[in-house]
Amino acid sequence: MTALRQGPPVPESVVDFVVTGTAGGADATSTPAEVTALLGDGFVESRTGRQLLRCYDLVEFAWERDAGGGGEADGGPWRGLYVTVQAHRFDAPPTLDALAAALDRAGFPLVEVAPDGVGCRRLVRADSRVGVLVDGTTGEVVKLSAPAWFAPGPRGEPSPLPPRTVRDLLRHLTGLGAPEREEWARRRLPQEADEAARWWWSLWVAGRQRLGPGSGQEGGPALSAARETALWLLGKCEDAGVLDRTESACEIARYGLLGPDAAVRACLDAIPVSRAEVATRRTTPYARDHLAAVNASRSAKRLSLAAGALLPRARDPELCAEVRAWLELRPLLM
Repeated sequence: MTALRQGPPVPESVVDFVVTGTAGGADATSTPAEVTALLGDGFVESRTGRQLLRCYDLVEFAWERDAGGGGEADGGPWRGLYVTVQAHRFDAPPTLDALAAALDRAGFPLVEVAPDGVGCRRLVRADSRVGVLVDGTTGEVVKLSAPAWFAPGPRGEPSPLPPRTVRDLLRHLTGLGAPEREEWARRRLPQEADEAARWWWSLWVAGRQRLGPGSGQEGGPALSAARETALWLLGKCEDAGVLDRTESACEIARYGLLGPDAAVRACLDAIPVSRAEVATRRTTPYARDHLAAVNASRSAKRLSLAAGALLPRARDPELCAEVRAWLELRPLLM
């Protein structure tokens, strides 16, 4: 990491946000009522269409919801989008060097990803899904957000292929059967693992864009073939280490790659810990020694939320009951 300048001491709240992904105990999955209970009602609020933004001085929370039918008077329930700490609003914004040093001492170092191309450096703490945006000239931290909209590894790097080539390859793959796709991968993919991972990620991103979030299982043969190809590409991304099992299952749920019950089952099967043993904010501190338990709890929360979005269309009563039991635990998960 390029040395900058130490600058003023880093507020403990900023270090805590990077480690935990929470501000005052509230995170990007917290409901408006939960945020109020934790942080109080000293906020400024604005609504635009189906989006809600609350600002607590340095900290902002954002939500969205569907139009009606979700149990609230004028729309569906609020879904968290992100929480952001606007570090540039500090009287003396922390520098990257000072923040990195504090996180190194705590045992939670940052990882730098490709710059944004407009003068900012980007760093992430992958387990808490916090992204840090830094002014490339001054070295001052501009803002911190969770979940980050950028990622380390192939997801944070430019595509190795021109967009038109990606589209052509995806169209070709969609027209092949499963054995032919495997043969194509054997013949065409780069031998170097990192380069192959970038190929898989580029193709998966293009494949999911053809579907769109919440596409479900409806549609004709063309959409069915696109969905099958996207599921294959997702598996290749997981095999290549671009995505882990939690992320893969969440993508299956989000993009409707399986029917509702099958997608719910995929999410539940991917939860790495039982409800009886899962770490919670009441039982487990955010400490390096407990990182495996903390991350298992984080995975459980992400997967239960992904499965919960499918409950209106799921039919298996046992699966639905298990998801609801996990959702009851959600406010306590890490």
